[in-house]
Amino acid sequence: MLFKSVQKILRDQVFEKSRQFGFTGPQIILILALSKKPYSTLNELSKCIGLSKSTVSGIVNRLVGRGVVIREIPENNRRIVRLSLSPEFAKNNVIKELMEKYIMDTLKDADEKDLKKIITGLETLCALLSQNDDPLK
Repeated sequence: MLFKSVQKILRDQVFEKSRQFGFTGPQIILILALSKKPYSTLNELSKCIGLSKSTVSGIVNRLVGRGVVIREIPENNRRIVRLSLSPEFAKNNVIKELMEKYIMDTLKDADEKDLKKIITGLETLCALLSQNDDPLK
């Protein structure tokens, strides 16, 4: 329940910030995913951001239309389409910096003791999740 609450707060605040740039929340999430993992396929993006392939395809189509995302077909495998941020958008992309600044600004008032607790908790969660390859067993 706590994890869902934190996730909802972050999602709502990301969506609110996204409106300032003329993007929807899911578009911002896709842009951030592509900034971290350029040349991803539609399937990879779908898994990464937790949305269906058809939903991600619609988001990509809109972002391609706006010149934010480009599709590339590798010479060595013409059946795959790789997606990345367009060079023009990537050059002027302030969204990632603003999202990082948002997190930093949120945490700046936390004292060192609380920050250590947060880091320890996240490390513990990461370790536990890494141990369990198939959570649906």
